[in-house]
Amino acid sequence: MTGVTTEHYLELSVFSTSPYYARVHVQRVLEGWRRDDLVETARLLVSELVSNAVKAHASCRAVAETAHLGPDRIWMDLYLVGETVVLRVWDADRNPPVLCTPGPDDESGRGLHLVDLLATDWGYYRPIPGGKIVWCALTAPPLSPEEPAVLAREH
Repeated sequence: MTGVTTEHYLELSVFSTSPYYARVHVQRVLEGWRRDDLVETARLLVSELVSNAVKAHASCRAVAETAHLGPDRIWMDLYLVGETVVLRVWDADRNPPVLCTPGPDDESGRGLHLVDLLATDWGYYRPIPGGKIVWCALTAPPLSPEEPAVLAREH
């Protein structure tokens, strides 16, 4: 799990309910960081990324054990870099995500399109242990000068 931020890490079973748990996790972390302004967008994006990871797992013909998780798991984490929130989702499928423009009657294919439209940036990479990590970044305006003082008093 090299590079995984364990404090804001969530391991998920590959179930249709996994996007829900990812949304709840992201909301709680962002509220703890006082980044309520990013909650709705981040919840939507992580839901799309986790949904894609669940689908990728289902379509992956030969999912091998990896060094850090079994084949029936995905994980997500988030961290801050300055004013940017980075969301990452790992799945065992090494095939790259495909950005497509769905037609008006298509029932799927909008997930990465939404990520592309709403995220500051996004991409993927293949970690050495296997699978792939799809990430996206959301940049927020800086906190107002009063907010860090409130945070300092609360802790």
